Amino acid sequence: MLGEEETWYAHTTATKKFGSQVFTLGFESLGAGFKTPLATVHAFNGFADATDGARISGAHNGLSDLYLSHTTPLFAGIKWTNVIHGLGDNDASSGYGWAFDSVLTKKFDDNFTAIAKLGHFESEGDAYVGVVPIPTTTRVSIELNYTF
Repeated sequence: MLGEEETWYAHTTATKKFGSQVFTLGFESLGAGFKTPLATVHAFNGFADATDGARISGAHNGLSDLYLSHTTPLFAGIKWTNVIHGLGDNDASSGYGWAFDSVLTKKFDDNFTAIAKLGHFESEGDAYVGVVPIPTTTRVSIELNYTF
């Protein structure tokens, strides 16, 4: 049994490539109260960012994410990734909902990349940040990234 100030974190993935197709099955688990205040939380648990507040503050009853992703090249160097997430607490007694992400990425050169993202979180009414229920959320973003 973990003490009052103790919690756990685990993340595991398995990836298989079939020609140019890539499939990843993953599972991430944050123990109740686990905080990630300095993390890049947008990269986890769906691009709708519905669970970000709970990850940062630790105001959740555990967070589990079972996900499957598929990446494929399209044309002209554009890569398409789709991810489905099943989200719940760590006891599997409460289903928070599910999330779907779709991402198009085009790398023009070593420095310049364009990214378009769609993230949708469908709440099942059992996900909370503290006492505030997390609503169904959809987000769309377009990024132009330049690195040097």
